[in-house]
Amino acid sequence: MERPRILLTGFGPFPGVPTNPSGWLAQTLAEQLPAPELQDRIHARIFPTEWQAAALLPNLCETLQPHVMIHFGVSEHAKTFRIEHSAHNRTAPRADAGGALPAGPVISAEGAERLDTALPAAALTRHLQTNGVAAVTSHSAGHYLCNFLYYHSLAWALRQSAPPLVLFVHVPPMSGQDGDFSEELLLRGGQEILRFTLAFAGERGSIRAAIHPGLAQRETLLGAEDA
Repeated sequence: MERPRILLTGFGPFPGVPTNPSGWLAQTLAEQLPAPELQDRIHARIFPTEWQAAALLPNLCETLQPHVMIHFGVSEHAKTFRIEHSAHNRTAPRADAGGALPAGPVISAEGAERLDTALPAAALTRHLQTNGVAAVTSHSAGHYLCNFLYYHSLAWALRQSAPPLVLFVHVPPMSGQDGDFSEELLLRGGQEILRFTLAFAGERGSIRAAIHPGLAQRETLLGAEDA
């Protein structure tokens, strides 16, 4: 089994959100978290909040060939971490940061109506709650660029002979931006999400999960019903 290649993504600002915590979280996780054996294995990308930019995600995946992809985006209305179980083949006619609209009402004319993550979203939600991080499981990533990126990511994964794990997480605004989450709490939640995801990938046997000592499992993260 290979050591994991991990892609973390977030978004830049967009209308109504001049500072996007999702980009900060993806970049900070990549800079602060990796153990020596994971250096050069974690890649962070901050996407412009633009339809055209997000549609290029599969090109990045072809280059990096990640084993694990965790995408972060901000929800202006979220009060907790929202673990997104599904991406839907739909868009809303909403302008992006550059003023452009999506090409049409669906993401892929021949694609499935819904794509689901292979990660046990409900178990991850419980893991965060157990570790003092407020979280809920969601079955709708919305109609905007978060859902758009998630759908493209899941669709690319399904085309691979050994599909990588893909997850999208909505984060709430940070304190001072109409939110109750501090940078410290956002980062702790991100660390636990990465810890859980790598542990699940290791148990699934798709990668050899090299986990930072600070993320090492002190207990079984998954129950039998979740594996």
